[in-house]
Amino acid sequence: MVKGILGAFLFPVILLFSCAGQETLEIRSSSVYGKLEILAGISFPPYSGRREIGFTIRKMQELSLDRMRLDVDWRYREPEKGVFYWKPMDLRMEKAHENHIALFLTIPSQAPPWAALPPGKDGSSRFDEEALKHFIEELLLRYDNIEKIQFGNEWETDHPDSPAYGDYDSIKQFVLYNNILYDSVKRLSPETQVVLGGLTRTYPMMEAFVQEGRYPDFSGLELAKGATEEYLRGRIDKIAGDYKARDVKGNVEYVLKNARYDMIDIHLYDDPENWSEYLSVLPEDKPVVVSEFGGPNSEFESTAPSYQAKRMADYIAAIEGLPIVEAYYFKLVDSDLSYHRDSGLYRANLRPKPAKDVFSALLSAP
Repeated sequence: MVKGILGAFLFPVILLFSCAGQETLEIRSSSVYGKLEILAGISFPPYSGRREIGFTIRKMQELSLDRMRLDVDWRYREPEKGVFYWKPMDLRMEKAHENHIALFLTIPSQAPPWAALPPGKDGSSRFDEEALKHFIEELLLRYDNIEKIQFGNEWETDHPDSPAYGDYDSIKQFVLYNNILYDSVKRLSPETQVVLGGLTRTYPMMEAFVQEGRYPDFSGLELAKGATEEYLRGRIDKIAGDYKARDVKGNVEYVLKNARYDMIDIHLYDDPENWSEYLSVLPEDKPVVVSEFGGPNSEFESTAPSYQAKRMADYIAAIEGLPIVEAYYFKLVDSDLSYHRDSGLYRANLRPKPAKDVFSALLSAP
């Protein structure tokens, strides 16, 4: 919801806060996982333009989902210094507000060219700190329906939209950027929760399994033609080598110690048999949100619709057994632009997949 001009059109179910007021954002969740009532949502659904927004909102309403994770890309919102282009974001935020959808925003760690600095030696993104702070302030002052927000996505591993912060100097920069966000939120939008992450499985997988000399449980996977457990073990061995060479453990633990945040975020894919062990190495003093979960992995798993539907029941069962507060399924619609391109509840042509019915059947009202 845009602050100011649009304030006269507030819906009574939602109380909006302002930087000076004491009001609280209240959005009622309607679908949950399990008896512990883990809040249910969708991560990065199609949500650009009225047609995509309309489709996503209709499908979320059919599933009784009212939580959504979106990105807000600085490169497109402030393409020139001090020149903001909010119109597409205004539409997204307003439609979410009108339909009582709680928003979790991710700021990718990419800057517009005018604010970018030379990258770190590991290729990590670096940018002008004051410019980042100003962008974050403008974002928080413009919208008052941001329930959660985070800086960076899969920051400890290579990711096309958020290059890894892979060495010690870069990881300190990541913490600095995260803390700029945290301090701005606490000053301008104190009801918004700052979420650290999202972590991939790399750190917890290495700590929970490889450091103990064993591999994760692959028993639930139906492998694609040509893929073998030997191939998967080889992948783990390579990850373990990179993990040690780059001191990923030291980097992650530096972040956990020095970053300021309210919640921690982890992404869980493919192997629900191991998810509880992955979470066992995370800090216990912060609530955990899973901002992405799902499958199958298009690289080495079967992508047959019947297999995805079967595994959906495994994903949901695993989520229901985790010590987490909310979880966002990735994703609503298949997309070749995503690594997990076949994990959608709908095909790219927008036809529903069998996994959608399983997902729907396993949700419940709080």
